[in-house]
Amino acid sequence: MTIDIHSDSVCLTNITILGGTILAALVSTGLLLKYWRQVKDQQIILGFLFFAVTMGMFTQYWGITGLHLFTGGFVIWPVLVLLLGDRFPWLLAYPLTFIGTLIPDLYDAGTAADWQNGWFFDVGGAGFRDGLFLVPLETLMAAAMLNKFGIFMRKRGYFSRRMNLEKDAYPKDRDRRAR
Repeated sequence: MTIDIHSDSVCLTNITILGGTILAALVSTGLLLKYWRQVKDQQIILGFLFFAVTMGMFTQYWGITGLHLFTGGFVIWPVLVLLLGDRFPWLLAYPLTFIGTLIPDLYDAGTAADWQNGWFFDVGGAGFRDGLFLVPLETLMAAAMLNKFGIFMRKRGYFSRRMNLEKDAYPKDRDRRAR
């Protein structure tokens, strides 16, 4: 991508490299609009998203090959898909990972420019090889596999949210002390 910087303006002369980020943003928007209402525990999911964004902002650093950050969403969303099952649609792993990667990336772009007159222009600069495109895709694949594994395990009684409410965990006639 060629960018010409003249005084206070930034001119993009080749925007094809941003395709991976633009496509990821469009896919994320569509998936969020379609599946967000199916999430049963929206406040908990937003809390995990805040945690993933914060973790990304505190673990980022510039290396010789560019910006590096630990995307907590790569771990968080597939595990929540596994544990929550139908309470959290596995397709939401993509947009939530994209948001959790985009915000620290944008923040560090501003930090690199010192939030001054210039703007750092390399958010999503690697196109389809950029982390903004690949990390959500890899997270989606992990979430899909763990969703199938979770269905398999729930059929065998694991990760069950159902409990027998008719019986107390410690009936009055049972000794609660360890044996």
